[in-house]
Amino acid sequence: MADTLEIVGSLEEAEGRQALERLPASTLPAEVTLSFQEGLELLNHGEAAEAAQCFEWALERAPQFADGHVALGIAYAVQAKVYPSLDHLELAAKLEPENFYAHFKLGQLFFKLRIPQRGYEAMSRALDCASNLAERRLVAQLLREEKQREKTAYRRPWWNKPFSQVALVAGASLMVVLIAALFAHLH
Repeated sequence: MADTLEIVGSLEEAEGRQALERLPASTLPAEVTLSFQEGLELLNHGEAAEAAQCFEWALERAPQFADGHVALGIAYAVQAKVYPSLDHLELAAKLEPENFYAHFKLGQLFFKLRIPQRGYEAMSRALDCASNLAERRLVAQLLREEKQREKTAYRRPWWNKPFSQVALVAGASLMVVLIAALFAHLH
C-alpha cells in the first residue's frame, strides 16, 4: 500500500486550501466544506477509505464540486480502485476544464497505469491550466520521470490502433481453415 501512496500521492493541504479558496463562500454548504477538509486530513494521514467516505458524503450534497471529485479519485486510486478513480478524475476535468489538479492527477494515474498516450494528453491540458510556476514544475517533473521510465522500460504494443485489412483477412482465413479441420476431424 505504501507503494500505491507513493505512486498516486495524496492531496497536499495547500492543494485542498487552494480548492476551497477558488470557490465563493456561498457556493458550498458549510457541512460540505467541513467534510471535504476532514477528508483531506484523513487522506494526508494515509486513511484513504475513511477519506473516501467523507468525499462521497460531500459529493452527495454537492455533485458539481470538481475538487471533491479529484479528491475522491485520489482516495480511490490509493485504495487501488482504478476504474472509480478514473471516473471521478475524468468527471472533475469535465466539470471544470480549467482545473489543474484534475488534469494533473488524471495524467499521473494514466502514467502509473502505463497508458502514456492518455497521460501525455492529460499533462498537456494540465500545463495549459497551470496558473503558477509551482504547477508548471510539477508537470515538468512528472514528464521527466515518465520520459526516463520510457527509456528503460520494455516496448509495449499500442492497443489503440486498428488491425490492418491484411491482418484481418489472414486471421479470418486461418479461422476458416481451423474450423474446417475441426469438422473434418470430427467426421
